[in-house]
Amino acid sequence: MSATAAEQPPTTAATGNAFRLDIDGPEAIVSFDLPGEKVNKLSASVLEELDGVLARLAAMPEIKRVYFASPKPGIFIAGADVEEFTAVSSEDDALLIVRRGQRVLGNLRKLPQTTIAVISGACMGGGTELALACDYRLASDSPKTAIALPEVRLGIFPAWGGTTFLPRLVGIPAALDMILTGKSIDGRRGKRMGLVDEVVPAATSLAAARRWGATLSGKRRGGNRNTHFYIEGNPLARRVIFNKAKASVISKTGGHYPAPIKAIEVMDAGFSHGIEEGLKAEGVEAVGLFGNPVAKNLVGLFFLMEGAKKDRGPAPGEIAAAGVLGAGLMGSGIAQVIADKADINVRMKDVDWRALGAGMKAASRVWKKKAERGRMTRGEMSRKLAKITTTTDWSGFRHVDVVIEAIVEKLELKRLVLREFEEIAKDGAIFATNTSTIPITKIAEGAKRPDRVIGMHFFSPVDRMPLLEVIVGEKTSPETIATAVAFGRKLGKTVVVCKDGPGFVVNRILAPYMNEAGFLLEEGYAINAVDKALVKFGMPMGPLSLLDEVGIDVVQKAGQVLAEAFGDRAKASRLVDLLVGDERFGKKNGRGVYKWVNGKKTEPDPAVYRLVGSTGSVEGGTTDIASRLVAPMINEAAMILDEGIAACAGDVDLAMIMGTGFPPFRGGLLRYADDMGIANVVETLRALEAKHGARFAPSAALLRVEAGGCGFYDSYPRV
Repeated sequence: MSATAAEQPPTTAATGNAFRLDIDGPEAIVSFDLPGEKVNKLSASVLEELDGVLARLAAMPEIKRVYFASPKPGIFIAGADVEEFTAVSSEDDALLIVRRGQRVLGNLRKLPQTTIAVISGACMGGGTELALACDYRLASDSPKTAIALPEVRLGIFPAWGGTTFLPRLVGIPAALDMILTGKSIDGRRGKRMGLVDEVVPAATSLAAARRWGATLSGKRRGGNRNTHFYIEGNPLARRVIFNKAKASVISKTGGHYPAPIKAIEVMDAGFSHGIEEGLKAEGVEAVGLFGNPVAKNLVGLFFLMEGAKKDRGPAPGEIAAAGVLGAGLMGSGIAQVIADKADINVRMKDVDWRALGAGMKAASRVWKKKAERGRMTRGEMSRKLAKITTTTDWSGFRHVDVVIEAIVEKLELKRLVLREFEEIAKDGAIFATNTSTIPITKIAEGAKRPDRVIGMHFFSPVDRMPLLEVIVGEKTSPETIATAVAFGRKLGKTVVVCKDGPGFVVNRILAPYMNEAGFLLEEGYAINAVDKALVKFGMPMGPLSLLDEVGIDVVQKAGQVLAEAFGDRAKASRLVDLLVGDERFGKKNGRGVYKWVNGKKTEPDPAVYRLVGSTGSVEGGTTDIASRLVAPMINEAAMILDEGIAACAGDVDLAMIMGTGFPPFRGGLLRYADDMGIANVVETLRALEAKHGARFAPSAALLRVEAGGCGFYDSYPRV
């Protein structure tokens, strides 16, 4: 900018509902700030308003550079308005959404000015496509800056030009990685791959962008350094890459998700026949996905996750320092996540210094992997690791706001450490237990402040599993609940609140699933047959593989708690006891249902068949096996809702998807039951009961849902 222009006060040339256009000499700033919303969304009305701003800019030749920015903290653009997807009732409706976005962003590309997207915060979906329509993209160094095209998670793909233009900018391999996974890219990584032109300081991102933009000579010309003629320009190379990508998608998803395959086909069409044909293919193929059951279920999951983020209680308390009891797999994992996500000091206690040393190594390995992948610097890794300190006594715990207990699953030990903590705890400190099955109310018996005792059940591995069950004891206060929920969200977890009861939600529903797999083995079914049937159903792994991963001894202890609570209905197969008796604990000691070599699962161990006295020769139909394991879970979920353990059907589905990997394309366990028809679920259970016994008897709770003539979502809606 010239000195004269810099001295002139900026003027507002246009003001709308969502956009403000400020003119400052030869530069214009388009600020997107959707009123009354925490995030910016590209709804139909917002896109039309943006198109009006673009038309005004197109008629202003005196403007040389245009910056697109957002004043909302931590957000650039969250993407399209997903609410509008639910209103689509025809292919014409879907095509209108696609063509509107393509038209407006096409007008952005046609602007005569140099256009620069200033991305500070989340830039998702349509927001990323808007940024791609600009000549240049600058990203702030804020940790909240994340650029992604997550449409496949909604059962569609980027159809406002993203699938056509991204590979031309960053190359086919990098574009496939972003579009097929929906993964987020930070500013530094974006610059390395050619998606981002420069990384600017978050505190002064717009000012820094304007200084950078002033050095430009005009609109971008030519290609990108991350595209290569021998790949993008070679039909044979493209064919090999696209075919491999398709094979990989089918291998990972079992063919259950059509959107990634369509995205590959559209990308192929765009490169084979040109940009216009690519955009046309985006519209044609995307329209066919909007009404697909997979997209419907994935959009439903999106709204479940959004609902889980809403505050419904009192204001939460602040957690400025935390303690963790136990330095094992769970304890060290919890400490690592707290230091990493909450960025606060964590005091980790164990009775054994060697265990503490192992716990610190386990935590450091998580950060080391991030550093090796370029997700953080070595300096950041050292700073985070320094936030975790260790002790074998209670020193340093007087100042923590929350302590999370992750010791062995023994009630008396948990009560003991609770009493010891209460002797030294500050006023208002929360005691949270990571127990997976023991009722919180039992742990809190005899506590001085039972209102400050709560369950925070993390899932392993803690750094990767997204679910946190927050369990409310009989005397847990609303303030304690609110604080635990807010803290869980700060740790990046999807939080599901449930009432107290053995096994809570996930482990209680999972118990009959795992147990029935044991009965199948006793009956002579092959290990692979059982696991493959559930993988084909859509589970990330079969129940016997899961048994090895979780730890067979851990499953045994959980089973004992549930058997004590539910009697004959929860009677266990002999499998787990026999495996533990043979010192088979799964992955943790390299001996389980499967053989393990250097921490990697290889093949089923034939010795297991001899252990249970079966042949392992029965293959069985995959559908029958899956039905036999899934139907009892639906039955158990009905009882959980009837008892008020979970507040609504959506909470059960969110917990099962996030905690067990229940196939998202099915919408969750109870959405699957509703789609199947409750009468059909009851009929399936009765047939299984006649063949295998009373453990399959339809529960009174399930029969009440059937009698009501509607499904779980109508019977148990979110209040």
